[in-house]
This record gives sequence, structure tokens and C-alpha cells, in this order.
Amino acid sequence: MPASPKRATLATVAASAGVSVATVSKVLNGRGDVSPVTRSLVESLLEQYDYVAPPG
Repeated sequence: MPASPKRATLATVAASAGVSVATVSKVLNGRGDVSPVTRSLVESLLEQYDYVAPPG
């Protein structure tokens, strides 16, 4: 059985966007204190990485 690809983490997305993990978390939680440009970039990267939040 082939190994499944490693799931992207908030840290992976944050590093790619050049922002903090807290900023990625704010985007995921729909907080308003993230600039539209940063929000758009993070959302794009979340989609690119097929990010799925862990259950819980």
C-alpha cells in the first residue's frame, strides 16, 4: 500500500505565505483583523495545499 502524502500543516501554509501561524488561524476562523490581500493569499495557499483542518 503506497504511503499517503503528508498533510499540510498551518505552519506549512504560514511559511509559504510569509505570515505567522496565528494569521493563518485567523483566516480559517473568519476573523476580520487580517488584511484582504493577506487573506486572499492565505486562502489561495490553503486551497493549493488541499488543507483540511484536523478533527476536533
